[in-house]
Amino acid sequence: MSKLPNFVIIGAGKSGTTALYEYLAEHPQVYMSQIKETNFFALEGEQLVDPKDDPEQMHYYPRSITKWEDYLKLFEGATDEKAIGEVSPMYLYSPEAAFRLKEKLPNVKIIAILRNPVDRLYSRYMHLARENRPPSSHFEDALTPGNIWWKRNDLVQEGFYHTHLSKYYELFPADQIQVYLYEDLRKDPLKVIQNIYDFIGVDGWFEPDLSVSYNVSGVIQNKTLDKLIGQNSIIKKAIRQISPKLTDRVINNQLLKRWISQLRKKNLKKAPLSKETRVAMIQNIYQTEVQKLQSLINRDLTNWLKPY
Repeated sequence: MSKLPNFVIIGAGKSGTTALYEYLAEHPQVYMSQIKETNFFALEGEQLVDPKDDPEQMHYYPRSITKWEDYLKLFEGATDEKAIGEVSPMYLYSPEAAFRLKEKLPNVKIIAILRNPVDRLYSRYMHLARENRPPSSHFEDALTPGNIWWKRNDLVQEGFYHTHLSKYYELFPADQIQVYLYEDLRKDPLKVIQNIYDFIGVDGWFEPDLSVSYNVSGVIQNKTLDKLIGQNSIIKKAIRQISPKLTDRVINNQLLKRWISQLRKKNLKKAPLSKETRVAMIQNIYQTEVQKLQSLINRDLTNWLKPY
């Protein structure tokens, strides 16, 4: 009998999903998909687009899984783990993901971690700038409806958390959904991860290595070093040409992953977001969504509406 996930982390992107993936993967009673972002329930049956044919990056995950039989293979390595899971932030904003999850995994536990939508968007921008593929030259362009910032669903629209999560609350019982905040993870990561352990039904005594910062965004300082250890490093590309499976084994090596993460962090510099831009985004884009989200998840989010 094929093994299937009994929990999924649906996002949001740039809100701590990579850290949660890594912490959960360390637990001996948890089996995580070797591909962090399968995106299967968002892209099932679709034809993947080659990046060279997608100049606006509307289809930006070319390694996604789109066939059910390939999705099942991701979990063949699971043995006697109590919890099996995957992380795909695309599920949060995908129009189809919630319905497909309900159809194929009706009892799945759903985890979301949310970040101030302005900070999340700025972090996404810095992440894309780090990879030399920003949506446009200036972050302030996001304030103009109708442009690429609004067309791509991983940018401005991903921050409409109330709209996205409402679908899940309509389809799944509330006790199958757990929502966390990024600031909770930053303040007390062990408390958050142990709460997740309890939610997915594994022993809470385990403490993962919390010393590493994963998937940090920022401006690259040393471009030569980035070519060696960055997201699109020449070493990774060379290994992938030899063997994609070997690439997965290398990048999923825990010790190597921690070492590279620390080097990448040191090679990044954060540029602050101006108060004026923050206020404009809160007032013109996200204020209503944040106010509605408070009631949906029963959390006070007034700090998200402040200009700092």
